[in-house]
Amino acid sequence: MNELSIVSGKLQLLSIIGDPIAQVSAPLMINAAILEKQIPDTLMVPLHISSVGLQTAVNGLKCIQNFRGAIITMPHKQHALSFIDSASESAMAIGGCNVIRRNAQGQLHGDMLDGEGFVSSLLKRGIDVTGKRVYLAGTGGAGSAIAYAMAAKQVGELIIYNRTPDKSANLISKLLYRYPGVNIYSGSSDPEQVDIAINATSVGMGENKKIPFSIEKLGSKTVVCDIVIFPDKTPLLCLAEQHGLPIHTGRAMLAAQIELMLDFMLHQVD
Repeated sequence: MNELSIVSGKLQLLSIIGDPIAQVSAPLMINAAILEKQIPDTLMVPLHISSVGLQTAVNGLKCIQNFRGAIITMPHKQHALSFIDSASESAMAIGGCNVIRRNAQGQLHGDMLDGEGFVSSLLKRGIDVTGKRVYLAGTGGAGSAIAYAMAAKQVGELIIYNRTPDKSANLISKLLYRYPGVNIYSGSSDPEQVDIAINATSVGMGENKKIPFSIEKLGSKTVVCDIVIFPDKTPLLCLAEQHGLPIHTGRAMLAAQIELMLDFMLHQVD
């Protein structure tokens, strides 16, 4: 797509909001999908917005009449929920949103598609989560969404780890109330035999070379997953490959979400 050729007064604007923002690949993927679907006069651009300026920026979007919607990425998924006008039941339960859309009256509505997108990306590879033993590191917006999606799919066990134990305990309490039949409990940074191990933290993003959890005690067939998109192969995934473990990248999760996000943002609501 020649982006300049569609920049006219008819342009409908989509964005992705985060801090940092230089690493995001969503605009390339969304704009490619827009071209493939032949959606006219529509373009996604990145917006680098700090936490300090988030409320002001979101309020400003309500006034931009050709703004249609935005992807919300780290670290704004939880805070953005406080600044929009309404949200889906799942976003409210999770306590965050990763996509918003504007209606004709300037009101912003949000949803959380991280969990649905992540599970969908696994299913596309033939990896079913039902009945599996799953380890999850991170209880932020994406981590919470993945936890809810895993519980909804009736995993066999869900082991949740956060560096701040109160945060994991709070999430576990909410999950058990909603899914009492699922075995959900707190874990450590040194998980043992599981079928799927997931990093839902920002550890390993960009130049960060840290490992979010140990892989030494994982099973020989454990699928090691990372939601970080840049780099595509994080230090965790590189280490997992060195140990001969199958890996699942954040880019695969994002690809599964692209159509969900585009449909949500462009869905016209009065």
